[in-house]
Amino acid sequence: MDAIIAEGLGRVYRGSVWGIRDVSFRVGGGSLTVLLGPNGAGKTTTVKVLTTILKPTRGSAYVMGYDVVRDVWEVRRRVALCPQDVRVDPNWTPWEAVKGYLLTRGWGISDAEREAKVWLEELELWEVRNRISTHLSGGQRKRIAVAMVLATNADVMFLDEPTSGLDVEGRYKVWRALRTVIKNGGTILLTTHDMKEAELISDKVILISKGKVVAEGGVEALISKLPYRHKVIAKGVRNNSLSTDPCRLVNLEDRLVIYAESKSKALSIASSIEAESVTISEVGLEDAYIYLTRGFR
Repeated sequence: MDAIIAEGLGRVYRGSVWGIRDVSFRVGGGSLTVLLGPNGAGKTTTVKVLTTILKPTRGSAYVMGYDVVRDVWEVRRRVALCPQDVRVDPNWTPWEAVKGYLLTRGWGISDAEREAKVWLEELELWEVRNRISTHLSGGQRKRIAVAMVLATNADVMFLDEPTSGLDVEGRYKVWRALRTVIKNGGTILLTTHDMKEAELISDKVILISKGKVVAEGGVEALISKLPYRHKVIAKGVRNNSLSTDPCRLVNLEDRLVIYAESKSKALSIASSIEAESVTISEVGLEDAYIYLTRGFR
């Protein structure tokens, strides 16, 4: 069964600005699906529509079979959301935050305490469970918010940029907890602008750009859409001898990326470049995103 179905979703903000337009996709139950795109691509708007915070201007969406417009309360009973700008009450301890959130959702005390313990331990917050949040690090507070959502065992969990601002260790702890949810049969839709994060944790990736879905599928399936298998990354390029082949060049902020059909071709290209540094690697999800959203110019 599809846990989420979006069909032609659109949302207009004031001034006739489309936040999302004609967004369609499906999320299967028991999977971790990543909605991937840069800031302003429409990720948060999509999540707000699917969780009934915003009403779509057009199109339809269903969560666990319930319409997000007609069946608002049925949807809300089946979802949990960790917003991008979530703030844990500074006077709460991690224990109070997670347990209290479950109680507000109608859980009994013993069940709430059991699940709070499970997820505080999973996210390595148990040792600080009785410490007021203002005395915790920003990363710990962010993990409290994630624990609050994962502890609900909701049919569908939405996490909007849950690892933004976390250090490497904190991100790993969240990723591990998310995979535990999936292992137990849960369903997660997570948003991120981090290509590497999507590549590492997703079962499926939905690429969104300028309010529209441009492609979806597994990481390897998306990468396979590229006509190139290797790339040369050059920083501080001192010659422009490759500028005559614009179809496979991409200028990024601090580097030039040249795509090649084979490793031998990449080696040949690399040897002809005068630059501060030159490296060769296989293509990845970031390259697929660039190719599918804007092409190689």
